[in-house]
Amino acid sequence: MEKLYYLRVLRRRWMILVVSVLFALTSAALVTARTTPQYAASITLIVSAPEQSGNLNTAYQAILLSQQRVKSYAALMRSQGVTAGVARRLGDGVTAEELQERITAQVLPDSVLLRATVTDPSAAHAVQVADTLGTEFSHYVDGLERSGTSAHPTVKITVADGAVLPSAPVSPRPVRNLGAGLVIGLIVGAVGALLRDRTDTSVRSARILSDLTASPTLAAIDFDRRAGKRPLTMRDDAESVHAEAFRSLRTTLQFGGAGDLPRSVTVAGSAADEGTTTIACNLAIALAESGVRVILVDADLRRPRVGDYLGIGEAPGLTNVLSERMPVKDVLRSWGSGSLSVLPSGPIPPNPSELLTSRTFRATLRKLEGEADIVIFDAPPLLGVCDAAILAHNCAGAILVTRYGRTREEHVVEAAERLAAVNARLVGTVLNFVQPAGHTPLVVGVPAPAAGRQRVTAMGEGS
Repeated sequence: MEKLYYLRVLRRRWMILVVSVLFALTSAALVTARTTPQYAASITLIVSAPEQSGNLNTAYQAILLSQQRVKSYAALMRSQGVTAGVARRLGDGVTAEELQERITAQVLPDSVLLRATVTDPSAAHAVQVADTLGTEFSHYVDGLERSGTSAHPTVKITVADGAVLPSAPVSPRPVRNLGAGLVIGLIVGAVGALLRDRTDTSVRSARILSDLTASPTLAAIDFDRRAGKRPLTMRDDAESVHAEAFRSLRTTLQFGGAGDLPRSVTVAGSAADEGTTTIACNLAIALAESGVRVILVDADLRRPRVGDYLGIGEAPGLTNVLSERMPVKDVLRSWGSGSLSVLPSGPIPPNPSELLTSRTFRATLRKLEGEADIVIFDAPPLLGVCDAAILAHNCAGAILVTRYGRTREEHVVEAAERLAAVNARLVGTVLNFVQPAGHTPLVVGVPAPAAGRQRVTAMGEGS
């Protein structure tokens, strides 16, 4: 299960992984392109102690002396005395300090061989420095190892292999750098994806949504790329899987855990752009197709959109009924071939909340309920203004719409609490814009069991 969880996270957060890898590869490529090529030339030196006689004992002592000396000579090769002599011999302006940075020396294991490597932006200059280093170091050690007035040094340095002109730079290494960038990008991207998933509190599961609100999830509506241009799926693409999701919502509302079909229902989300108007319109069309008498009311008196979606305009409408006391029958419009009537919003008023709390609105609602089997109100966000809470209080029930991957869990809880605070009955929830294979299978009409999350009990449900 752990491996499956990680794979799902990486699939869900693939964009973080891609961006991280691209950034790492781009950085590695830039570093590689801006790095000055360095060439390396190496020489091999033999450290030997001259034999004083031909017996085995003196020969063995000479070998031991050479092995003891070679360990200290590796560090001595980068000393100021040696590099200063090399700089004088070269006479090309390179300082002793610069040479110290370019020289590395190492003792070959279990031998009296010393290998010195010189790196330089110029291949030819690297060879020249390496050869000069070998000559200068031999003279330097020769002077150090002469004891007293002895004409022969105790230890002798001999150049075994001279420097060879390098054919390719040792740095930068594009393949290695890009490989390292790829690995680093994958690691950083994977860690970033996991951290983002751990800190993400957006709703991504119908079960979690049910648990947060202690109410059934009536439907999970998949994301449809065409919905922005054609929001009326029940009319424009009635045979699609997307349309079938709205029929499932209709069925669940009629016969599922919500109980009997409520006489009036408010469709609202916790925040803007959660698709409440699309849900309200398609649900109304789906119910009308099944023979239910439906009145769809655009009660979003701040940003009305039902009229635009249905192509009937927004005026005259609800505000004319509430402020000018126009008869409902004069503004109610029949839509389609079914039993659907629409009450547009009307002109945007300066005082929407006051109109919705008036006695005229309550009387209008009762009249609408008497003329239809269900009245559906498209409402503004619950957390933005108080209009939706007022509507839900007066209606027989409310449906809370949540946007998959965007609506945060704490906002869902707060929206449910606002409904409970006004004694509104939360009929159920709808998880909208669900990505394919992005939600857990939901049990229609039954709230999921608590899983350690905060629960909100809507008042008026007898729970």
